[in-house]
Parts: sequence; structure tokens; C-alpha cells
Amino acid sequence: MSKLAGIQAVERPPTLSRRAYLQIQQAIRDGVLKSGVMYSENELAEQLGMSRTPVREAVISLSREGIIEIASQRGFRLRELSVLERTEIFDLRALLEPYVAGRLATTRTAEQVDQLRGLLDEQQLLVENPKDPQTFLDLDERFHLLQAEYLGLERTRSTMANLRGAMWLLGFEALSLPHRYADVVREHRAILDAIERENSEDARRAAHEHILQTARAADHLDR
Repeated sequence: MSKLAGIQAVERPPTLSRRAYLQIQQAIRDGVLKSGVMYSENELAEQLGMSRTPVREAVISLSREGIIEIASQRGFRLRELSVLERTEIFDLRALLEPYVAGRLATTRTAEQVDQLRGLLDEQQLLVENPKDPQTFLDLDERFHLLQAEYLGLERTRSTMANLRGAMWLLGFEALSLPHRYADVVREHRAILDAIERENSEDARRAAHEHILQTARAADHLDR
């Protein structure tokens, strides 16, 4: 039997459970869902305009990722990260993100560098007018995950995304850190400049320093 070539897969719209998953995840990121509060799946389903089943499936998925705790017959709540879990998250980021930046420095294209620099230019505008921390954080996430996408490292990207999802349990305030905006952009530019120069060692070093400074800032704010 001959192989078929040139036929692209049909893009399917996200399922209801996937839509519920993404909307719950966004609510966590936006600080709408807060730590220490018990939430009802039925009420959330009504709020999202869908049945309880896809919401339940989304909650179970987030529970498996360690983001949500399900309380039998009572609903669900956000998990609270232990000190050990927080340390582990930043340690894993410090392993993965320098690895990605270092590899990208050996393969980057001018177009990829321009796209990443565009994200940093958008972040810079928010440094000068820090009224939208959510957009700043979205750009931050995109800057890091896009590097893995360029390399085709799907497992690495997925792991990075899951780690960043867990970080939202630190709380929106602990992650937005407006006083860190200028430093974050400067640290991002150091990573990108090294990538553009095709200097893998400098890219890894700059990415590692960025994670270290982020961990220190989050830890200091939480004390």
C-alpha cells in the first residue's frame, strides 16, 4: 500500500473539556480563583455556560498536574505549594530553560530572533506604563516557551508549560512583581543577545541567572 503524502490533518476545534481546562487555567493565572477557597464544579459549569461533565474532566486533569485538590462531595480548591515543591519548580526551570536557550543559539534564524525581540519590545512598553501585569506575564511565558517551539522540543515545552502553570499557585501578586519589570526585560535581552551572537554558553548562563533572580524575588516577596 502506497503512503499518502501532501495531505494535511484537519484541525479540530477544542473539546468542551479542553475549553473548560483553558478557562480554569486562565482564571488561576488571572487571580480570579484564589488559594484557600473551595469552589463548586456545578457553579463553575454554570458560569462557563456548559454542563458539569467537561468541567469535571478539566478539574481532574488539573488535579493530575498538581494544580487543584478535589474534595469529595465538596468541590475543589487550589493546592498550596510546599517549600520543597517551590524549590523543585525553580530548580527544574533552571535546568530546562538554559538548556533550551543554549541549543537555540546554535540553530536560531534571523526571523526567530526578530520575533523574540518583538516580544521584549512589547514588554518594554509595559515597563514604562506598568498597568497590565497579566499581559506582561503572558509575554514572559511566550518568550520562554517559543524558544522550545523553535527547536521542536515538544516534551520540553510541555514540561516548561506545566512548571509555569504550577508557579501560578504562588499567587498572582508573587508572580507579577511590578518592581521587577525592568530587570526581567534586561535579563531577557541578555538571553536573546547571546542567542543572536550564537554563543551557547552565554545564553545558558544568562537564562540561569534570570531564573535565579526570579526565584529570589518570589521568595523575598513571600516572606
